[in-house]
Amino acid sequence: MLLRDVRAHVREMTDLRQRAFAATARCLAAAAEASGKDRPQVKELASKHQVDAGVLRGWLDFLGLGGDSQPALNYFTGRIERAGNYEFVKGWGSNETPLIVANSSGQHVRIPGNMKAHGVAVHPSPTLYAAVGWRSPVHGALKLSGTVTHAHPECGNGVTWSVEHRRGSIRQKLASGVAHGAREMSIGPIDLPAMQVGDLVSLLVGPRDGNHACDLTDVDLVIKEAGAAGKEWRLTRDVADDILAGNPHADRLGNQQVWHFYTEPVMGGQGPNIPAGSLLARWLAAEAGEQKARLAEDLQRLLVGGPPGAKDHPDAVLYRQLAALSGPLLAGMRGDMGMSIPARQDSNEAEWGLAPELFGRLPGGDAIDAASLCVQAPNVLKLRLPADLVVGSELVASVRLHESSRQNGSVQVSASQVPPQRLDVLLADPAAPVLTAEGSPARQRFEAGYEEFRQVFPAALCYTQVVPVDEVVTLALYHREDGPLQRLMLDDAQKARLDRLWTELYFVSQHALAQVDAFKQLMEYATQDSDPRLFEPFRKPIQERAEQFRRQLQDAEPSQLAAVLELASLAYRRPLSAAEAGQLRELYAELRRQEASHDEAIRLTLARVFVSPAFLYRMEKPPAGTEPGPLGDWELASRLSYFLWASLPDAELRRLAAEGRLRDPETLTQQARRMLKDPRVRRMASEFACQWLHIYGFDRLDEKSERHFPTFKDLRDDMYEESIRFFTDLLQRDGSVLSILDADHVFVNEALARHYGIPGVSGPEWRRMDGARKLGRGGILAFSATLAQQSGASRTSPILRGNWISEVLLGEKLPRPPRDVPQLPDEESASAGLTVRQLVEKHSSDQRCAVCHARIDPLGFALEGYDAIGRRRTQDAAGRPIEVRSRLKDGAEIDGLDGLREYLLTVRRDAFVRQFTRKLLGYALGRGLQLADEPLLDEMKQRLEQNDYRITAAVETIVRSKQFREIRGKDFAGAP
Repeated sequence: MLLRDVRAHVREMTDLRQRAFAATARCLAAAAEASGKDRPQVKELASKHQVDAGVLRGWLDFLGLGGDSQPALNYFTGRIERAGNYEFVKGWGSNETPLIVANSSGQHVRIPGNMKAHGVAVHPSPTLYAAVGWRSPVHGALKLSGTVTHAHPECGNGVTWSVEHRRGSIRQKLASGVAHGAREMSIGPIDLPAMQVGDLVSLLVGPRDGNHACDLTDVDLVIKEAGAAGKEWRLTRDVADDILAGNPHADRLGNQQVWHFYTEPVMGGQGPNIPAGSLLARWLAAEAGEQKARLAEDLQRLLVGGPPGAKDHPDAVLYRQLAALSGPLLAGMRGDMGMSIPARQDSNEAEWGLAPELFGRLPGGDAIDAASLCVQAPNVLKLRLPADLVVGSELVASVRLHESSRQNGSVQVSASQVPPQRLDVLLADPAAPVLTAEGSPARQRFEAGYEEFRQVFPAALCYTQVVPVDEVVTLALYHREDGPLQRLMLDDAQKARLDRLWTELYFVSQHALAQVDAFKQLMEYATQDSDPRLFEPFRKPIQERAEQFRRQLQDAEPSQLAAVLELASLAYRRPLSAAEAGQLRELYAELRRQEASHDEAIRLTLARVFVSPAFLYRMEKPPAGTEPGPLGDWELASRLSYFLWASLPDAELRRLAAEGRLRDPETLTQQARRMLKDPRVRRMASEFACQWLHIYGFDRLDEKSERHFPTFKDLRDDMYEESIRFFTDLLQRDGSVLSILDADHVFVNEALARHYGIPGVSGPEWRRMDGARKLGRGGILAFSATLAQQSGASRTSPILRGNWISEVLLGEKLPRPPRDVPQLPDEESASAGLTVRQLVEKHSSDQRCAVCHARIDPLGFALEGYDAIGRRRTQDAAGRPIEVRSRLKDGAEIDGLDGLREYLLTVRRDAFVRQFTRKLLGYALGRGLQLADEPLLDEMKQRLEQNDYRITAAVETIVRSKQFREIRGKDFAGAP
């Protein structure tokens, strides 16, 4: 259809639809009378029922009663003379899918999918069904049954299948399903609608989810007449022995053109299925008479009055099918040349298509071809088309430059459902071509620009997926296209490194050997989907590369064993002794003598390294006697790296140890400063700080009630990460130990900021936010992790929080509570009208508990302004106001978080600093502290006070101490 004619065509089809719908009941009465007649007399029926002959003919053709209304099929025409190298497997199609094949022998074979003896199989393509149709040679009642079996169950995702009955334009789906794996899917038995000669029953097999890999499918259909003596048609029996005898193919009863082998598009182009339960489906099933007439009247009311409101209602779907301007009902009526459609001006007519007066002239007014449209660029043509007219159609435009613009003109043409935002820049869209005249200056400018672009960006930029994912096997296991990157951005050393990385990837992945396996599989599949001869040129170079790689593997064996010994030295954190190296070499050699492969022997030798005590334990050699002695350089390297990084010594520490320089206190101090600034100090933040604060592994905490706190599960990782980032930052910037309590910043991402009520944070990226104290945050007392850890599953716990402050932060020792103390309620709202604080005060009145609770409870009350997952609050879960003021055992009064923080930093500062130094020294030495360590703790506290409490003062005091640099004598434990 010409774009110029769209407006008039819509007007004509709209008029036709109104006339046809108004005559629905009378046309269906005529159709009921014509049912069963080979060639009904349309004019006589039209005159008898007082309807337009063209409208009636359209209804009869739609219902399959027009005499020549059999649907056109897209038959397979290519002949397959052999499949899978078997002469007895033949069919229709080509070396590509879709296809149908049959096995005329009594032998079960693989092609590579399963072909049963005397079986029939089909294979769809990604966009086409492979279909088998049975066209009825008889009238009457028939039953259908059959089977569908995925013939290549080892791979692929299976196929879809459906069975349909067709008459004229009417399609009715009788059954459908999915076949996947080796299990046979049964069809029916199904009672077919009352069959007429020429009716078509089709079995369609399609790709599941668009994936046609390994979709060879065994099929069979059986159609039987009623009664014991009724005739039977069976697909495999009728066609398997001589499938190439014809398409269509005769049956064994002497009827010609019964079996049909064809394709249909998976998306569109099939025509509508009459919805089950709709008025038309019920009319088709009804016997002639009063019920059929009543259903016809109901259908007319539906078509004239409009569809029901529910979009998925069967009659709503039916209405859209019959009312479609391009649908089979109206298209058949318009094709009748005898129809006369009066001209009429519709009020909505101007909305469709383009105004006809725009065609046939230049913008200046000169005449051009009457069907052509000429515009001055840049220009946007807005085109509205009725969806029910153009569904399944293509908008095709032939565009060229006008002669007056050929030398210097250029234009980019695009069709889109979204208006362009700009008209002064090119669209980066391969579907929007740029038009220039051949050899023109404009074309030369574009070609030069494109060439410049290609010199910068690789061709792979044009593809969203380089390695194919829609095939089972591929030879393109890896894709390398980094020429522009190397040319534009890398120096020679960087290029060499990139080449080495690719070489390592190919080596580790055993790419050359993997290609041999991939080629073998590809050749197997090629017998089904393609011509295997096309791939033969690849065979020799693939095999040659594989053989070269095998030699490379063998040559690499000694260096790989040497690498294991080097790894053992790293794992043991010291050089291997000659005896240790010899033992590992002998273990490898013995494994090879026992016929273990090189890879197996290397793996087992590595296993020996990783179960060695030298790897599993930090072994330090004490001197003889009872007196302490200095640690060796390698032992000091391990102590220092596990103290600050919780990991192996790095190359710098190993170098200094090898040079014997780590026993120098100044060198140790310099290394400690270097290591504290390294990102690996994050391990100290998690291993030391989080363990000290009792939040280690908080990201796995699953004790919170999801009913009360549904957001906690998604936030706990962020809560834990905040703690680690806080201490990592403290260590790297050499912050004050006191800022652990009074920091005025937090680390948050969008999710945690929302939890904290901090505005202006967007995105998952972590960032430091200053000014936290005015928002009720800052320091460990306001971490969600510490607040949530020291709470119950569904409520806060002032007792837990107060005890944590007393024992963990201040180092006080409290006795265990009596065993028979009653438990507090689990939920704040189930507390007999009392707040958690009131419950705790009542609970703590027990004389056995009062002494300890007087010490810890007031500390916990100060944090009641935060709920059980660390959110700020002024009311509890039952809506009762929160009280955060309290009087401590020493008489001090505090008010909430700020008051508690001030109390700890002033009145209890020495206790807090002492507890920090105790925990840090114990972590550094890996043992419990003793009385002999007290002078060192005093020195650490003094150094902190002298250096503004900078954390390096404590770390450097530790690494320079005798406790850190020396080890007790072997006989110390038994000394008097």
